[in-house]
Amino acid sequence: MEKCRHGLDIEKACSRCVGDTMQTMPAVSPQHQRMIDLANRIASPANEHEHTDTMSEDVFYPDHPPRTESATFRATKKAGHANRMPCAISGHTEGAEYHHLAIEWAFTGGVDWRVVKGVATGEIAQLPVLDLDTDQPTGDTFAAKDSLLWALCKLAEVRGFDWRAFDPAKPETFVDSMQNMLVLHSKFHRHKNHGIHALTFPVFIFQAFPRVPGFVFAADEMLQVHATTGQKEAA
Repeated sequence: MEKCRHGLDIEKACSRCVGDTMQTMPAVSPQHQRMIDLANRIASPANEHEHTDTMSEDVFYPDHPPRTESATFRATKKAGHANRMPCAISGHTEGAEYHHLAIEWAFTGGVDWRVVKGVATGEIAQLPVLDLDTDQPTGDTFAAKDSLLWALCKLAEVRGFDWRAFDPAKPETFVDSMQNMLVLHSKFHRHKNHGIHALTFPVFIFQAFPRVPGFVFAADEMLQVHATTGQKEAA
């Protein structure tokens, strides 16, 4: 497949090629010049560089029955909606959804919840070092407090979860609890280029931090910002 000089397939629209073309077009009117300036800004945001990636997952989930909402999850959502809990990224209360943060429901049956409780309560102080090829215990151990599991358990505890009262035979009481939820607007839950289910974690989590003025994170924001700018300039 033939490619443009920016490396994209020639049949695909390349915003940089469009911007280059617009830069060479003579302006025939002030309105036309504004269109050229707008296209240039859309094609080349200042002090930024674009990152694209394609990720593929190939893992196994434990067998489980069709998803149905547990009594815990129904109570969690009911309480959240009643309290108008805001999206943790945008602050919006409308369109809020509930994302399982530390562990998703589909993996519930693959977790040894007795060990989880032991780490959370301090009864288990050491965890096995895992072989990097098989992910199986090597016979060595390391401090549980240095593990991500310990940090996740403590986060839930800080948010009010009672690990000592937790019954490992009823994991849904943690998995579907408010302490394991991240309240997100659907945009930041499921949408392209913003949702936690659509991005890698290092990219997604940036959206939780305050931005320097003018920084654009995703193309949809850039188009909206410049569309608004163009409307103001045309007025």
